[in-house]
Amino acid sequence: MNNRDELIRTKLLERLTNVNVDIRMVTLEVNHGEVNVRGAVPSFEQRSRAVEALAGAHSVELQVRDVPPSDSADGRGRSPATGTSEESAHQSRHQTDPT
Repeated sequence: MNNRDELIRTKLLERLTNVNVDIRMVTLEVNHGEVNVRGAVPSFEQRSRAVEALAGAHSVELQVRDVPPSDSADGRGRSPATGTSEESAHQSRHQTDPT
C-alpha cells in the first residue's frame, strides 16, 4: 500500500468511527485508490451509516453485512463467517465416531 492509499484508508476509517460504526469485524483495504470493505457490523442501521460514510470514495466494493451481536441462546453470538457458535464449532471438532 502506498502513502496515498494509506491516507485514504485512514480517512475512511475515521469517517466510519465518526458516525458510530463498530468496525471491529470490518476490514478496509485500499489498493491504487480502489477501496474494498468486507466484514460485518452489529445492525442494519450501522450498515446504512457505513454505506453513507463511504459514499464518494473513488471506487468502493462493499461486502459488509449486518449481524446481530448475539443471535444464539447462550448470548455469545455466532461467527459472521460460518454462522456457527464457538461452542458448536468446538463440539464439531471433538466429536468421536460412535461405532
